[in-house]
Amino acid sequence: MRPRAVFFDLDDTLIDRAGAFARYVEDLILRHPSAFPEARRAGDVAALHAMDGRGSSDRTVFCRRVIDTFPGLGLSPEALWQDMSSRLPTFVRPSAGPGALVEDLRRRVPVAVVSNGSGRVQRAKLERAHLTTLLPEVFLSGEVGAEKPDPRIFRAALACVDREAAEVLHVGDDPERDIAGAARLGMATCWVSHGRAWPSGLPPPTFTVERIVGNTAEISRVLAQWT
Repeated sequence: MRPRAVFFDLDDTLIDRAGAFARYVEDLILRHPSAFPEARRAGDVAALHAMDGRGSSDRTVFCRRVIDTFPGLGLSPEALWQDMSSRLPTFVRPSAGPGALVEDLRRRVPVAVVSNGSGRVQRAKLERAHLTTLLPEVFLSGEVGAEKPDPRIFRAALACVDREAAEVLHVGDDPERDIAGAARLGMATCWVSHGRAWPSGLPPPTFTVERIVGNTAEISRVLAQWT
């Protein structure tokens, strides 16, 4: 069955969240150079990225680990989260490809964002990416009260677009939260791999593309088959 709606994750799917986080880390080091001595800076940057886990780490755990590892920051975990949540969206860079993709797709089927994260942070990212007006239907865990892979956030989006799960394609980068979560409800899935191998133990996605930001050709081919 061809999908009659398409759902997209936001971070590292429609926007380059990894790039924004890398720029945030650079900015953090510039503002707190004494916490990151030059001699070990490369290792510290790698450690921050590992702790972040491409945005998959629990925010409370992440901030506590960063403060414990880099006490020279002189921040509380709460202050670090306030700093990161307010500054990271400003490092999101707009990319013409996802916007054009969504604009074309919306002429044919309903399109929605289904993303984990707070409304304040995720909506700021959408605005920075120039996607707000193109994607009015947005379902965020901080607003819905349930985060992927919880079926409730997917069901909220399904109810909005008036579609059954079997009629929808969900596109996202997280194997468990996006792909397994959507598949359990019966949706078709498209994994944005970023060059990673699919984890063993999980049923494979319906489709796989390497990325969307910077290269919409693969996802366009998938959507041409299914829309």
